[in-house]
Parts: sequence; structure tokens; C-alpha cells
Amino acid sequence: MVSAIPFGTMPDGRTFTLYEISDNTPGGITARVTDLGATIVGIDAPDRSGQMADVVLGFDDGARYLANNAAYFGATVGPSANRTEGGRVPVGDTVYQLLQNEGANNLHTDPDHGLHAQLWTALPDERGVTMACAVPDGAYGLPGNRVFMVRYEVHGATLRASYRVTSDAETFVNLTNHAYFNLAGEGAGSVLDHELTLRAQTYTPQDSAHIPTGEIAPVAGTPFDFTAAKPLGADIDADNEQIRFGSGYDHNFCIDGFDPEATEPRVAARLRDPASGRTLELATTLPGLQVYTGNFVGEKNAKGGHSYHGRESVALEPQFYPSNLLRPGFPQALFGPQRPYRAVNEYRFSAE
Repeated sequence: MVSAIPFGTMPDGRTFTLYEISDNTPGGITARVTDLGATIVGIDAPDRSGQMADVVLGFDDGARYLANNAAYFGATVGPSANRTEGGRVPVGDTVYQLLQNEGANNLHTDPDHGLHAQLWTALPDERGVTMACAVPDGAYGLPGNRVFMVRYEVHGATLRASYRVTSDAETFVNLTNHAYFNLAGEGAGSVLDHELTLRAQTYTPQDSAHIPTGEIAPVAGTPFDFTAAKPLGADIDADNEQIRFGSGYDHNFCIDGFDPEATEPRVAARLRDPASGRTLELATTLPGLQVYTGNFVGEKNAKGGHSYHGRESVALEPQFYPSNLLRPGFPQALFGPQRPYRAVNEYRFSAE
């Protein structure tokens, strides 16, 4: 079941909409998404006693997403998510230049005009919402007339997000969703007791500017070993150079079993709040997962009047590895007329 309500107005007078999606399954979830930035605004999920809580950080007022979403709460980020060294993107014989908005590097394409700040065209139906955003050749400094598409559906306790991007020229596409989770409920305080499990034997170390060195390193024996369930706070302040670089966790993990031809997602992460019993299993077809413990999040008057602070949420961002076209050993995010971009992420909730 899908319902729609007005959610805000663009500077040019166009309106954007909040869509609520559920299928009325007992124990199921309700998701709220908006066509502004194809953004996940909220997910209501039950705890072990059936009590519902919104577990996604964000705003009650659509205008806040438009005017001040510096943290990219719930947004579809792209066409270049995460960091790109020097903002340089080699495609064929040409090196394209992204905005240098984090020192000499690029972060999340463009904070003011990226896909997260665009009004997408939405087509709701009885099971979900399909959203599309077309951009011309040269937009964001990249080649190709491109059409970005996201479809959101709810099946019981699962939110499925399916992505497709077509382009009439070879181009770079690295999308992610930037939802921040607190399974005790948004605004409920620290997530350092949340237990995280990752199906990742390796990760990509980075330099002090958060740019991957190109190494794919084992997690064993490091604070980055989440191959067995571990509280986020267990090693977040470890005496470790990589932890200091990120001021906690802000790193890409290499998810086991990546198959570029796969059409169905594999499990990448499991997050559990011991107090409520709420559990999120994240599955994806993508090769990497950025884990960010919200170290620099600071927001006043968010949902319900809450103020958000660092380490009160965790973003689990499926994507290609950062700066992948500049690192030959990384999976390459090049797509074009003969190879459209496709990805699927599933957010599977339960309580125990």
C-alpha cells in the first residue's frame, strides 16, 4: 500500500512528495521516501515486544532536506559517492574533473546540486514507488546523457531498493544510500552498544585525507574485524592509525563474494540493538560497504525536535570502493550503453 502527502516546495515552485509504503503484514515495516533526492526519510520497525520506532535519522519537515542536509540523511548520493582523489575520473583516454570540495578531493559529487538535491520524477503504484532523474552530458563533470532510476518496495519487514542507470556514453557511476540507523529509535542516543557483524575479510586502508591507499588489507587482528558480532564501541577508540584517521569508523569494507553479474543481493552486514532486539540485515549486490559511525554528525531540531550528536547513529553505505578508477586492483565502476548500472540493496528487519 502506498500513500502520498505534500512534503515541500522547490525554489522554482515545483512540489515534492512524501510516500509511505507498507504491505500491512503483521510484524512488517513502514518506509517513508521522498522524491527529493530519492531519499529514505524514515523506517518504522517493531522491537521484540511489537513496539514501533522510526530507526532512520532525518527531518520531519521536507524543507530541511532541501535547505540543510549536509549530513546527506537518507539520500541517494551520486553520481560519485564517497571520496575521489583529486576529483579525477579517468574514462577512456580522458580524465574528467569533479568538483574539489574537500580540499583537493571530491566528496559525494556536489553538496548543493548532487542527485540528493534534485527533484526526481516519481511514479507510485500499489507496491512501491519508482523514481527517475535525467541529467545531460557533462553534468557533474562526467560524460553521457544519463537517467538514474530507483525503485522502493516494501515486502513484509524488508525494504528493497533497486537501482538502474542508463547512459549513451561510457561513464562513471557510483551510487549509495546514506541512511543513518539507530535501532533503538532515531534520537535515542549512543549506538556504541549496537552489535555489528560484517561479511568482510578485508577492507581498504586510507590516508589522512580518507583516500584509499590502494591496499586491500585483512581485517584479522585489527579493530576492523567484525567477522563475528562486536559492539561498535569495542574498538572505536583503539590506538590505531586508521581509527585516528577516521575519528572512529569511516572506512570501506570489501564485502565477500562480489559477483558483477549477480542480480540478487548477498548479505553484507547485520546490525543488532541488544536492548530492543531490533536487527537489521543489509544485503547488496555491490562490492563495498562504507561504515560510518556518524563521528561528525551534529544536528539541532531534527525529527521530533531531537538533536543528533556523533556516534548516535551508523551509516551502512553499499557502493563501489572509493577512488576505484584510480586504483587498478579495485572493482571498476564504469558503465555505458552496453552495460547499464544495476544494483539492489535490501534492508531486512527482525526482532529477537
